[in-house]
Amino acid sequence: MKFVRETRLLVLTLMFMSLGGWLLHLRIHPPPIDPDGAHNPAFWIPFVMGLMNVLVSPILLSFARTLVIGYLMNGISVVIGTILMLTLSLSGLPHPLTFGSLVLSTTFPDIMLLFGKLFIGQQILLHHHPKGMGRMFTVGWWTRHFVYLSVIFAIGHFVWR
Repeated sequence: MKFVRETRLLVLTLMFMSLGGWLLHLRIHPPPIDPDGAHNPAFWIPFVMGLMNVLVSPILLSFARTLVIGYLMNGISVVIGTILMLTLSLSGLPHPLTFGSLVLSTTFPDIMLLFGKLFIGQQILLHHHPKGMGRMFTVGWWTRHFVYLSVIFAIGHFVWR
């Protein structure tokens, strides 16, 4: 495995964006510490995914042989994070509903940070595969997976309500 020096600034940028988002999430929703409390275990999912995006994903993206695994890990965390934050925003829309309240009183800014992570990961991938990887890992590919996972999440939400 050879360390890729040309992409280290992009990987470092991705790591700092992940760290900032993870720390922001920890400030808003700290994971439950009390083992006897009736806390929702779903609070641990963003904690662990954020930790993996800060520590594991940059290492995987730094080597040519593990690049695709790191790229997928980064992209899937963006898709899942977007779906969960969008669900949270839709469950408690601000009142009165205006353009300003939609942009500033929902998780819209956080979702935009996640999209930035996806685009940086795309640039790292394009450094190694300048012509892309066929139909995989394009905007259409990520959009399809976003829709698929959203439908699965919505079905699960309505079935196990």
